[in-house]
Amino acid sequence: MTNKERALLVAEKAHQNQSYDIYPYMYHVKKVAKIAEDLGYDESIVISCILHDTMEDGRLSYNDIKKSFGKEIAEIVYLVTDEKGRNRKERHEKTYPLIATNWKAVVVKVCDRIANMEHSYYNNEGKFSMYLGENKEFRNALYKEDDETRRVWDRLEVLI
Repeated sequence: MTNKERALLVAEKAHQNQSYDIYPYMYHVKKVAKIAEDLGYDESIVISCILHDTMEDGRLSYNDIKKSFGKEIAEIVYLVTDEKGRNRKERHEKTYPLIATNWKAVVVKVCDRIANMEHSYYNNEGKFSMYLGENKEFRNALYKEDDETRRVWDRLEVLI
């Protein structure tokens, strides 16, 4: 069994009772991973995309992920996991600086944003407007001109 297949099983179990709009949560997980794959990112990023919400929503720990997938992936997933806050804005203000410390975490977070925006464009105009409204803050906090992240930022720009 490949690491990707194992990650999909772990994510499916972690999100088994959750939904994404009218779909099982794995719809979102697979979409985020597909974006990373389509952009040519490596296995560590693809697996991190699959696991990106498992600490925040699936109750897995850093050590659970580290034991099964290694320190690099555990770090990426940890960094993209929202910090505690009273509201969305406060959580982002605490989380974005952490994400910005690791270019692979930035890629995972932007892939997640792309998946959310693409879905909401067709299914939830209010959420799409929310993401557009947050884009300046999102970009200011996470954008860095470099070769590693350019592809994912270019893909996001198409939606903006």
